[in-house]
Amino acid sequence: MNNKICVIGGATWDVFFTTPQASLGRCNNDDYLMFPYGGKIDALDVKYGFGGGAANVAISLSRLGLSVSLLSRLGKDWRGKEVVKNLNYHQVKTNLIQYDSQQVTPLSFIATSGGSRDHVAFVDRGAAKHLKMPAKLAKDFDWFYVTSLANKAWPVFLTKLFTTAVKQGQKNFWNPGARQLADKKSLIKLLPLVDILDVNKEEAETLTNLNNVAVPVLLVKLKALGSKAVLITDGSNGAYYFDGQSLVHQPSFKVKPVNTTGAGDSFGSAWLAGYTYSKGNVKQAMLWGMRNASSVIKTVGAQNGLLSLKQIKK
Repeated sequence: MNNKICVIGGATWDVFFTTPQASLGRCNNDDYLMFPYGGKIDALDVKYGFGGGAANVAISLSRLGLSVSLLSRLGKDWRGKEVVKNLNYHQVKTNLIQYDSQQVTPLSFIATSGGSRDHVAFVDRGAAKHLKMPAKLAKDFDWFYVTSLANKAWPVFLTKLFTTAVKQGQKNFWNPGARQLADKKSLIKLLPLVDILDVNKEEAETLTNLNNVAVPVLLVKLKALGSKAVLITDGSNGAYYFDGQSLVHQPSFKVKPVNTTGAGDSFGSAWLAGYTYSKGNVKQAMLWGMRNASSVIKTVGAQNGLLSLKQIKK
């Protein structure tokens, strides 16, 4: 096995803005992070970093010793140069990255009150909205790992990608984003081409139209939609896997989260690494995923707590 993975999706420049002037509120059964209207908000702390689902996953897989290429789209600006510099530092191959002279590199401004879940991300998708499908897909990739896509033509993009991968004997790991989940009809149509579907509990409820049911019920219903196997993460309740025969539950570890940004990316990437190294051992994959996610949520930033291969084996 070549252990080569192509990760597809967004790469961003991140700003984390922490302020004590943010407060939690609830309206119409939804939670809100609120600021004084017309106020001037002072920062308690500001940190700069890198993010984007695909970049997070690519760097994680590279730190875990796998050969990784990133297919993303950036602007021809200073932020794009910094993003590429960071990817190169982590030994992620950047030859598939597209550059847009008309659009900016995606930016994510994350406002937080300092609580682990008390944050709101303001995102400028920029160049990511114009990501294009390559004319040819290399046949030496073992997996295509697809994260959130911002381009409007994503159903056409993914139909070609997944179909080609299946024909070439490659596998598809899919962690769909908000735009994909909003178009359930197109998403579900693609599931028979997917080897691993990775979603959180809320997303699973959206796709199955089920609420207030146990996760195993969601697994069975979601698996019936067509993918070969399903992963569902459920925060402090752990993560679940179901392939139609085996159901595996991995409990979460007792850690105090600082910020949950990037938790899903760190879990999915380490899951695939563990699955690859063990040649299909789902229990090892689940354990590695939880170890990586538990490390990431103890830091600020989606990439700062990612484990190396040596660390995750410990």
